[in-house]
Amino acid sequence: MKAAVLKGPCLLELEDLPDPLTPKGGALLEILACAVCGTDVKMRGQGHRDLAYPRVLGHEMVGRIVEMDADSILAEGDNVQLWPGIACGKCRPCQRRADNRCRRIKIMGFNCDGGFAELLALPKESISCGVNLLPGNVDPALAALAEPLACCINGQEQARVCQGDRVLILGGGPIGALHALLAELHGAEKIIVAERLPSRIRLLEKHTRAVVVDPSEEPGKTALAAEMGREGVDVILTATPEVRVDGDLLRLLTPGGRVCIFSGPAPGNYQEMIDQRSIHYHELAITGAYGSSSRHNRSAVELLTSGMIKADWLITRRTNLAGIEEAFSHSSQRTGMKSVVCKN
Repeated sequence: MKAAVLKGPCLLELEDLPDPLTPKGGALLEILACAVCGTDVKMRGQGHRDLAYPRVLGHEMVGRIVEMDADSILAEGDNVQLWPGIACGKCRPCQRRADNRCRRIKIMGFNCDGGFAELLALPKESISCGVNLLPGNVDPALAALAEPLACCINGQEQARVCQGDRVLILGGGPIGALHALLAELHGAEKIIVAERLPSRIRLLEKHTRAVVVDPSEEPGKTALAAEMGREGVDVILTATPEVRVDGDLLRLLTPGGRVCIFSGPAPGNYQEMIDQRSIHYHELAITGAYGSSSRHNRSAVELLTSGMIKADWLITRRTNLAGIEEAFSHSSQRTGMKSVVCKN
């Protein structure tokens, strides 16, 4: 099979590898679509704490079952979306439906092979909770957005986004856009997105009801302050690593406000001093979100396939596996929103 193998920083090569065997109790999948995540771009360029080389990247995956070795309601020929986690299923987080917090978790595309390949061997641990059946008429590229949407569901669950909230999203890329769509579904009173790229601003203004401002220049800063008003916002979601969660950011929150550190902070942005008195007196909350659980993935698939969240406009580049460099370039240069590697 063909696969894109990351051998080290900036060493991504398309290779011929032996076809994987169907794992005992598992399944063999033909990959139909795998979207490029910002984390993939980071891993290609500089590595990641959960990455082991050599590695087939790709964790936003949709495939077709070509062979099964399990007693399951799934069958050969089914199209499925995959939760990339492989959890133990026995620890306290797993038993509490938070399997993304499993201490023994493995993640496809990080420390075991992922979806930038023609075939994927799916272990038995994934069959019971990590595979979501798709309707036959669903675009595989659209269904590949279920994993990043699931991560947003996790983040907004942690931040308790609810009806009537005023939500500030810092970053208007694919994740910021999914956060805006999800906050709208949750009934947010106002959604503000801070984004500086004109192409992304236009897409957000066309496809979401968010107020989009560019805070990089003084007029944008003034507009942002005006949109938040004197009372501030109820929720802040960080959808870019270029954010400092510090006293200045906390001052944008109304009493009882919540911050979700969603994107991993960039070096130099994650060791800030926090005024704990402000947290105490204003009953503020700071939470984090990393990845998503299998439960969140099931919810994301339902939202996308039912049309409750319309996200097809986020796919701004499609290519095949031979064009994976083009897909990574489109994502890293931020010329659009989301690139997806699809089966020919």
